[in-house]
Parts: sequence; C-alpha cells; structure tokens
Amino acid sequence: MSEKQRARPSHGNDLWDLKWVREPQQDRSARTRSRLLDAAESLLASEGMNGVTIAKVTKLAGSSNGSFYHYFQDKKALLYAVVERRAIEVSVTVRQGLDPEVWADVSVLDILEGYVRFALKSGKRNAGVQEAQQVLAQQDPNIAARWARTNRETRSALMTILEPKLSQVGHPEPKDAVVLMHEVLRNMVNRRLRSLVQGSDMTMPKQSEEVFVREMRAMTAGYLQIPD
Repeated sequence: MSEKQRARPSHGNDLWDLKWVREPQQDRSARTRSRLLDAAESLLASEGMNGVTIAKVTKLAGSSNGSFYHYFQDKKALLYAVVERRAIEVSVTVRQGLDPEVWADVSVLDILEGYVRFALKSGKRNAGVQEAQQVLAQQDPNIAARWARTNRETRSALMTILEPKLSQVGHPEPKDAVVLMHEVLRNMVNRRLRSLVQGSDMTMPKQSEEVFVREMRAMTAGYLQIPD
C-alpha cells in the first residue's frame, strides 16, 4: 500500500484533518524569531491585540528587548509578521493536503463538508491572528490583498479536486455553483468564528459545531442539487 493510499480519508469526519505545516526552524536565529511570533500568537489568542506588548512578548518568548528589535521595528511590524506567517502556513497546508490522488474517491459533499471542518478547526486555532489580520487589512490594502490571494489559492486547490466530480452536481451551472458555494461556506464559517470571540458584535444562532456543520452540508446539498 502506498503512502498516499494510507493517507486517504475513510469518511467525512476525517476529511481535512490536515497536519498544520509550520515553517522550518533551521538555525538559532530562525528559532528565536519563531519564539517571538509564537508568543505574540499566544497573547493574541488570550488577550487580543491590545494585550500584545513588547514586554509581554519578550517575557513569554524568554527573549530580550534587544532580540526583539533585531527582528522587528515595533509591535505593528511584529503583528504583520504573525499575519504573514499564518498566510504562508495556510497556503502550504492546503497545497500539501489537497493532492488530487488522495481525494479521487471522495464526493463533492464530503469534500465541502471537510473544508468547513478544517476552516473551523484552523480558525479556532488562529482566532487571535485572524482578528489581527482583519484589523490590519482595514488599515493596509497590502494585507487585504495578501489574504485575498491566499483565499484564491485555497479556492483554486479545491476546484482542482472538485472539477472532475462536477457530474455529481445537479445545478445547471455546476462549476459556477460550486465556486459560489465555497464562498458562501467561507463567509459562514468566518461569521461563526467571529461570533465566538469574546465581546464580538457578530450574532449567530447558538448551536453546536456538529449542528452547524450538518446545516452547512444540507444547504450545500440543496443549492448544488446533490442527493444526500
């Protein structure tokens, strides 16, 4: 049995249970920088953007102010680096996880359900970073453009494995319908993730994650006209 065959998901709940790909730590300097970024991510998750200070970051990373300023000009530069690292990791994780051969026998509905599950898992894992990304994107069009490119890469990778399966879709415009459905699912997941952040003004029905996933699957099946 090949490695790809062993890696093939067996049912819907296993889909997109991808290993998150971290940047390699090749030398001491890279490891120091990574620790500072990890500390910033941890503080973003626990305290939000306002809770991230250079003093807290260096203490949590076991580093010094001198080391911090060797890598980053200020807090904003640190947050930019955190957001950029996450964008790279999303791209690499998706690219490595969406091998068409691995997904050859998986249905359109299972793939899109798996996408929802992965987006929820990675979104919760990176909730603080996502908040920083949204704030910085409002201030800097380059950040917004960077994440738009990441989203396009994810959609393109998805379509590579979905296009051979479009005969499963009953909608009269199957490709356009699948592209639109991916965008709807992405927005719905983002709304749910934002609603879970303490102090958020985003409201969503109070339901378990499993119920949310089932409703997204039912909506997808209905719009794409796929018997489920």
